[in-house]
Amino acid sequence: MPNLSFMKPLFFDLDGTIIDSKLDLANSVNAALSHFNLQTLDNETIYGFVGNGVKQLLVDCLKQNKKLNILDEFYRYFLEHYQDHLLDNTHPYEGVIDVLRQLRYGYDMFVVTNKSEMFAKKILKELKLSDYFKDVVGGDSYEHKKPHPEPVLRLKERYGLNIDNSFVVGDSENDILLAKALNLRIIWASYGFRDREILKAYKVDFVINSPKEILGLV
Repeated sequence: MPNLSFMKPLFFDLDGTIIDSKLDLANSVNAALSHFNLQTLDNETIYGFVGNGVKQLLVDCLKQNKKLNILDEFYRYFLEHYQDHLLDNTHPYEGVIDVLRQLRYGYDMFVVTNKSEMFAKKILKELKLSDYFKDVVGGDSYEHKKPHPEPVLRLKERYGLNIDNSFVVGDSENDILLAKALNLRIIWASYGFRDREILKAYKVDFVINSPKEILGLV
């Protein structure tokens, strides 16, 4: 039997919500493209592919070069490069640490990301953010990743969470769809990686322009 938690849970995306990691991701993608003598991509194109996990990011980038046949080697090279450079430029968004400090004693906070669990935990540890979160679920932690509800349902079972009236905070379509699948409220981060154009296709409960606005909603 799990230990029941009586604090309201909050489920945070990572990239584009807690941390601005886009430059390091783009740099590692372009380093891999250069290594294989392929045309590099402008950063904005790469940013638009972030959010579905590393493998899909690389598939989308290789499609631009029509070179999916090298995916396995490309994937290995990217992982090696990103492992060494994932903190070159990555940092928490302004105001994030203050928000987490204010929420930590009233909420059970979790990271639910499609990033590799290993990379997610390393970044959170090095940025001294790990202690704010009760657990971290990556895109490779379970069989299914966002927008499938499995990551949150696993956390619910493990920690005895009552997720009624809780929130998902994120910047991508996957976060919106995850919230809808579980009948949770979605706080969409406009400062993240996605353009406001996605709001034409997806309905959200709240839009925030900076992390500090979370405090007035939860």
